[in-house]
Amino acid sequence: MIKKFKMLAVAAAAAGAFGAPSAHAEGVEFHGYMRTQVGTTSEGGGLQCFQGRNAQAKYRLGNECDSYGEAMVVAPFGKADGAWAKYNLMLALQENNGQDFEGTNGDSLNVASRQNFFQAGGFFGDGATFGDAKVWVGKRFYNRHDIHINDYYYWSNSGPGAGIEDIAFGQLKFALSYQQRNSDGGTGNGHNANQMTSKHLSARLYEIPLWTNSKMEGELLYLFGSTANPAGGEGKGTQLFLEQTQSNVFGGGFNKVALVLGEGLGANWSFVPTYVSGSETAENDWSYRIHDQLYFDLAGTNVSGMFTASYGKVFAKAGGNDSNWASIGIRPQYNFNDNVSLAVEAGYDQTKTGSEATAKLAKLTIAPQLALSKGFWSRPVFRGFVTYAKWNDANTLNGNTIANGVFGTKTNGLSYGLQVESWW
Repeated sequence: MIKKFKMLAVAAAAAGAFGAPSAHAEGVEFHGYMRTQVGTTSEGGGLQCFQGRNAQAKYRLGNECDSYGEAMVVAPFGKADGAWAKYNLMLALQENNGQDFEGTNGDSLNVASRQNFFQAGGFFGDGATFGDAKVWVGKRFYNRHDIHINDYYYWSNSGPGAGIEDIAFGQLKFALSYQQRNSDGGTGNGHNANQMTSKHLSARLYEIPLWTNSKMEGELLYLFGSTANPAGGEGKGTQLFLEQTQSNVFGGGFNKVALVLGEGLGANWSFVPTYVSGSETAENDWSYRIHDQLYFDLAGTNVSGMFTASYGKVFAKAGGNDSNWASIGIRPQYNFNDNVSLAVEAGYDQTKTGSEATAKLAKLTIAPQLALSKGFWSRPVFRGFVTYAKWNDANTLNGNTIANGVFGTKTNGLSYGLQVESWW
């Protein structure tokens, strides 16, 4: 191991001697996210979480069970007055909180690569159209849109790919990208001829002005499956994302309304197209989703928070079952002073698949909090929480269980604990 490190040092020195560009430590950025919690239930044991059958998300306050963190380093290259590049690396850690030493053996600790890409600019002069344009290649979070209080990404065009963005046409901006997702099980030298690769092309128009404090964004995707040995079964589809944002609502708040339409490979729920397959099994399906989220920070009061509502439906045309999901939730927060607050979150999810009974789940959390400053977004935040959930029998269909079966045949449960959450 020592010999390996010595060889790496020699290689790095040689690269510098032959004129390879170096990163500048002065501009290195460090970003991240983490949450961790401990707790138990009214039945004993460890902390449990509540999510309805086939619900695409769960309301997260006092309802998260894994310890999760992301650490991202951004290293700059080049000069401030010319062409520049940035290397972006994000690794994630997820652990089971089983003991003080948790390793990758037995999956008690998972280490994942989330982002690994280069972005660069300054190649096209300082003209109005391409002066701020940026190119990128690698695996990245790309145009992700989420609802914070249930951690639901209703649009996430992430993964390995390449593209150009921030091409300006007056106030409007334009981006093009190509991304793909290989089948699991390949080697470092590629995949075999029969393995499916999911691919998609994207055209995005954003920063579209509408009226005072309002703007629009749209993205159109073409998705298709591809193999080196076509034998039928490769699917295709399209997906359209539209979102209108209204800022300065109730003073410092905002409201976002999003519509997602999909057909074929694009007919699905969350994280499409990030995790879409390339199979034609859903080629005749179609779907729609509508999402609204309102962040409010009421001027002259100590009240802030978020309200959200979603509804979506997938129409299965290839012999499958139609499915729908409805969700509504709110998390108001009251600050007693700059450092002490109380958050309350109520959420309700309802799902139905085919002719099965409608599954319903409601949960309520009360969480006293400590933070370094006032406001809904202040982090880090230290919380105590008590969460109560109630559900109906339809949530146990087809072998499904709530909270890992801890509450047995009961249709309600209680959990409580302590959490810290932060981003930077």
